Amino acid sequence: MEKLTLKAPAKLNLHLQVLNKRNDGYHDLSSLFTLINLFDTLTIREKKGGINLLETSPIENNLVISAAELLKDYSGTDKGATIELKKSIPVQKGLGGGSSDAAATLIGLNKLWKLNISKKDLFNLAIQLGSDVPFFLFGETAWAKGRGEILETYPLPEKNFLLSFPKIGISTSKAFEEFKIDKRAELSKENFSNEKAFNSFEGWIRHAYPEINRIFENLSKLGLPRLSGTGSTIFIECDSLEEALIGKEKFPELVLVKSLDRSPLMQIIE
Repeated sequence: MEKLTLKAPAKLNLHLQVLNKRNDGYHDLSSLFTLINLFDTLTIREKKGGINLLETSPIENNLVISAAELLKDYSGTDKGATIELKKSIPVQKGLGGGSSDAAATLIGLNKLWKLNISKKDLFNLAIQLGSDVPFFLFGETAWAKGRGEILETYPLPEKNFLLSFPKIGISTSKAFEEFKIDKRAELSKENFSNEKAFNSFEGWIRHAYPEINRIFENLSKLGLPRLSGTGSTIFIECDSLEEALIGKEKFPELVLVKSLDRSPLMQIIE
């Protein structure tokens, strides 16, 4: 096998609560992740030597390179790869595109290089790359705890969402530096309901970015706008496809997506 083409899906946080800051500098979270049908595409070709990344719009400190080099060092292989990345998932929008690309890189190179590294060991590598990367290796709707690496399957019927992409991008590191942890009781997998869901970053982001607050206010005419990740994507969950299509007629700039039961990457890893 000399070439693989992979679809790396985006995610939404249907709930995201930051519980506390840990001694290792990370934060403990309680979150509900779901995958959506918005994809980056990675085409990976085996070659001799090192790792080359081809991007139409270069991203600083791209996790694809980090993932490829981590796997190469871990396995000790002398093989290399050229990875072509075509982005459709917006950057710094709370959709996990970089983490998904990293997970796809681990899965794809493990297959292409015939390393036969177990999913458990890939998972341990994913944790080193970032808190969202393990979820994309997990590959299905999940309740997350710890820093995001403790994952349990969460049954969720297919849902339709309308997404708004504000022009402002928000870095995850800045969000964690500037927001304040509130004292709300932990919302757990056992006592979760859609009506109780919230995002710990929403208050800070709406205060710090008036443009995003205006979008929240405008979209409230459609339903309940919510924030994914550390922002800046705002989404509305729709009760039906018909409702979503009516909403898109009123706000043509919104992007219609649906949730996924499983990541297409699971066809390769399992």
